[in-house]
Amino acid sequence: MKKYLITGGRGYIGSVLTRRLCRTGAEVVVVDNGLVGGPELELPGVTYIDGDVLDTGAWDKALDRVDAVVHLAAIVGDPACGVDTDTAWDVNYLGTIRVAEACRRAGIRSLVFASTCSNYGFTADTEVGVLSPMAPQSVYAESKVLSEHYLLSLPRDELSPRLLRFATIHGLSPRMRFDLAVNIMTANAVEHGRVTVHGGTQWRPFLHVEDAAAAVHLVLQDDRPAAPSIYNCGFGEENYRMDSIGKLIAEEIDGVRMEILEEHTDPRNYRVNFDPIRRELGFTPSRRVVDTAREIRDAMREGKYSDFASPRYSNYLTAVAQRVDPVSA
Repeated sequence: MKKYLITGGRGYIGSVLTRRLCRTGAEVVVVDNGLVGGPELELPGVTYIDGDVLDTGAWDKALDRVDAVVHLAAIVGDPACGVDTDTAWDVNYLGTIRVAEACRRAGIRSLVFASTCSNYGFTADTEVGVLSPMAPQSVYAESKVLSEHYLLSLPRDELSPRLLRFATIHGLSPRMRFDLAVNIMTANAVEHGRVTVHGGTQWRPFLHVEDAAAAVHLVLQDDRPAAPSIYNCGFGEENYRMDSIGKLIAEEIDGVRMEILEEHTDPRNYRVNFDPIRRELGFTPSRRVVDTAREIRDAMREGKYSDFASPRYSNYLTAVAQRVDPVSA
């Protein structure tokens, strides 16, 4: 039986991944500071440790007999990182170094690291691949780029990191987020009868949270000795202009109007090539943006998420409230 340790395992991706690995019969240990999710997200049979990635010495005994570590814990998203940039750098960059060092001390070579396609920044004129130049536009992306550089600089005979640059995530999760584009646009459409698009011409790739967890699982099972270190994680057909996302959501909810605000402050604009992860690992997403629009629409019509504007569904608002505490991915 495989044993995995997940940092940030109570988070948006982490809570989905934990459930997925448990269904395979794996032994799972979660290290999480509990900021964005507490006992209500815990599963029987999973070992939960209240711990911080900046203090690995407090929990590194949990690495005993672990086959692989999945490092998800971070302050996630541009707005959340902007609340306290010093803390964002500490958690996202220094925290990654601490986790990698703990793995090396424990003799664990397999580390899966959650990175982001936001690293590419502004490259919409061409489809980018893993060897394309990085042009991070925020502290969040900068911290991920430097974390990648650090991990890839380590001797491969000591640590073999696998980096997943995730597309923009969406979909239902036990630790739900409504600060993500598709999720909040759909919630506003259901609640207020309108879809608001800022700008509209910028491109962005999207990936369902269940498929993000599936991709991590595929990488954990890939034991090729010369396996690639970096994958863009997403699906080519899910590269969309933001105005197309708005139209797609509006079509799924009766009586909704779409409004486009020409001014927007987000400089990111990129289309991403995901062929390698499909070709080499057989990764094919099972859900698309339209599925999330329907999932959230149906859930809200059943009376769920009436409080979707609550700070607990937002990494940014949680960071504002906490100021200096890290947020799980």
